[in-house]
Amino acid sequence: MSNLETNISRDEILRRATEMVPVLQERARDAELARRIPEETDQDFRDAGFYRVLQPAKFGGLELDFGTQTELAIKLSPGCASSGWVAAVTACHGWLLGMFPAKAQEEVWAKDPEASIASSFLGFGPTVERVEGGLKLDGRWGFSSGVNHCSWVVLQAMIPPTEEGEKPQLMFALVPLDECEIIDTWQTTGLTATGSNDLVLKDVFVPDYRIVDLMELRGGPTPGSEVNPGYLYSLPQRATFSFNLVGSVIGSANGTVQMLIDEMKKRVTVGGANLQELSTVQYRIAEAESEVAAAYSLMDRNRSEIIAKGKSGEIPTMEDRARYRRDNGYATKLCVQAVDRVYPIMGGRGIVAGNAVNRAWRDTHAIAHHIALTWDVVASTAASLAVGGPNDDPLL
Repeated sequence: MSNLETNISRDEILRRATEMVPVLQERARDAELARRIPEETDQDFRDAGFYRVLQPAKFGGLELDFGTQTELAIKLSPGCASSGWVAAVTACHGWLLGMFPAKAQEEVWAKDPEASIASSFLGFGPTVERVEGGLKLDGRWGFSSGVNHCSWVVLQAMIPPTEEGEKPQLMFALVPLDECEIIDTWQTTGLTATGSNDLVLKDVFVPDYRIVDLMELRGGPTPGSEVNPGYLYSLPQRATFSFNLVGSVIGSANGTVQMLIDEMKKRVTVGGANLQELSTVQYRIAEAESEVAAAYSLMDRNRSEIIAKGKSGEIPTMEDRARYRRDNGYATKLCVQAVDRVYPIMGGRGIVAGNAVNRAWRDTHAIAHHIALTWDVVASTAASLAVGGPNDDPLL
């Protein structure tokens, strides 16, 4: 740990991310063809400290303010949204592990403070069995972004009830990746370079100290708070999780709009008309810029509130939590609208698979498909609470 930079500021992290954009642009096409970020990009992210922005300081992390991972993705994603996604998602797992018991954190980081962690919150019908001293996992999990560059994985596992009337328990289980088989399944039209492959486990035992009940992560002290007293590790996990994703869609949409603006500055002529002089084109660009700016403002307002409440020890209300998810869902909706608004300006060039605007358009839509950002889901919970209805998400 002696050679590890542990005093990197948020501003410095974001400066490094901004400087990396041209490199990511150059690598974006190859990354898409490989269906994962290149080894060089993974190493660049490690050297810059990106994966450690939310990792506990006690274990070699930077422990920066919440939302640094969001801003990181916003800065990186104009170069390559898949790369921005992998950076932010991998970084957020350091935050998540900081909520686990100390013994689990020590096992991961004591020997290697740069050890990175993947996740999968979607199991395809796995078998989860409570056994003496822990859990036994068997089956398949999917959508594990950046997994090929990690050494551990957090899996969401549902323990079925053993008695009538009991409810199933949702747990997070931490597993070494050398006890999993990575299956190369990631064939997609968007976020193609995230390498979000499947994992297969065969009768893997997970000891109790590497298991956390999701009901313990709803705000307030967590099992990790004993060694990580900072506010980061007491935030409501489910209510704030979408901040790990929304930065990529804001950055991707912003990059798309800026690419179109740069294109228009070249006085593009179609059928004898200068596109930059068409009022309809100007209106498209103006609206799109405003939509992206509004999306950022929604995220930023809530991120600032989360930090302030966290530092003061105030736990967000249920309405606050629903609003955080609602606003990130709406920010995503605005970003999709912005990209769809300007994409037709590209004409025939925009349907070329290797075109950067085409890639950004596909990536933006792919991000919007994540369940944590899906408008129909996040809007209904917030609206129900707003009119005095029930909360349909017990983990919120």
